[in-house]
Amino acid sequence: MSRNSVTEFELAATVDHGYGLGWDELENYELYENGPPEFPDDFYGFGHVELSLDHGARVSGHHLQWALDKGGRYEDLMVSITAESPARRRSDRWWQVYQPPYDEDLHSTNFVTERTIDFINDAVSAGEPFYTWASFPDPHHPMTPPGRWFDRHDPADMELPVSINDPLEHAPEYLRRFQELGLATATQRSWVAPAGATDHELVKECIAATYGAIEFIDDGVGRILAAIEANGELDNTIVVFTADHGDMMGEHGLMLKGFMPFRGTQQVPLVIVDPSRSPGRTGSLSGSIDLAPTLMDICDIQPHDGIQGRSLAPVLDDPSASVRDHVLIEQDRRAAVTRGRIPHRIRTLISRDGSEYTRWNTGESMLYDLSEDPHELEELSHADNTRKAVQDDRLVGALMEAADDSRGAPVVRRASHG
Repeated sequence: MSRNSVTEFELAATVDHGYGLGWDELENYELYENGPPEFPDDFYGFGHVELSLDHGARVSGHHLQWALDKGGRYEDLMVSITAESPARRRSDRWWQVYQPPYDEDLHSTNFVTERTIDFINDAVSAGEPFYTWASFPDPHHPMTPPGRWFDRHDPADMELPVSINDPLEHAPEYLRRFQELGLATATQRSWVAPAGATDHELVKECIAATYGAIEFIDDGVGRILAAIEANGELDNTIVVFTADHGDMMGEHGLMLKGFMPFRGTQQVPLVIVDPSRSPGRTGSLSGSIDLAPTLMDICDIQPHDGIQGRSLAPVLDDPSASVRDHVLIEQDRRAAVTRGRIPHRIRTLISRDGSEYTRWNTGESMLYDLSEDPHELEELSHADNTRKAVQDDRLVGALMEAADDSRGAPVVRRASHG
């Protein structure tokens, strides 16, 4: 080949994910700077998808086009998540508590509610069974309940968490550094950053705004259930209500989330309503990972070999039953990102006897007895090596049990030809 010749190569992806182009780029902020983009036809293989992708008052995804069609102004909807974003009212203490510049009918909670109801109505009209995932972006920071929901609760009436003054004497040092950072300081460069509950009056404002956002969601869930009932399907529909994570909201002197292994972020609501079963309340352990096998079991769908999680159907039948003796919670962040400022791996084990044991990749640990100390105020591992050794042994067993090759793997069956 001569020095001046050019060779052209046809480049192809090393992995064919099987989905249409653009499916993995919909959360890119830049896509919406000039209005809604063209959305791909396929998204993870779901039959129908409409996305609300942002937190606070910012609107993107399919939500943006929907809000524009309802008369919203682009300059009020697609805004930066900064102190300069438009608002009808804003906290004097922290810019992330504010009332959006548009009415509640354009907010993400109403978008999810209305589009879920429309989807259910269409499915019932077509005589088709439906599986609907209604994922509300709220409650989350920025704390921006719209309209009447912004003033639903008076901050002066909010109670502070019992553990708000916890010195975390025996916790890893980075958690105490978080405690010292006020929200305004911690979120100067990034809208999401771990922070401390240094201003108790601000904590009350955050709690009040969050309660307003939750009540707005409660209203939306009620409207969705009413639509199912109006279609005559309430006695034929399984309903699950849960969340992906919590918020410290002042517990242990901390705010927001991120590498804070306490009940405030890790324990979430879970309600499963199966019309064929009697209602009940249980103290048995479960994890979000159990939802898929539970629903498949209830619906008589055979799970694939190696599926993670366990069916909670026995607990739905008998609230005193148990399918788990522990729940393993894993948190990872690349060491290159943490740069040694915080540990990059955390493992927490919640056991049936009420123990909550956390260990970091640095070797540090915390242990609480939730049955006796539900507010996590008395750390035990620093003073009881025997009890700590028991928890270390349990944790090793849980990690080995959770390994990929311990669970089996999906099986591909090929037809044989004789």
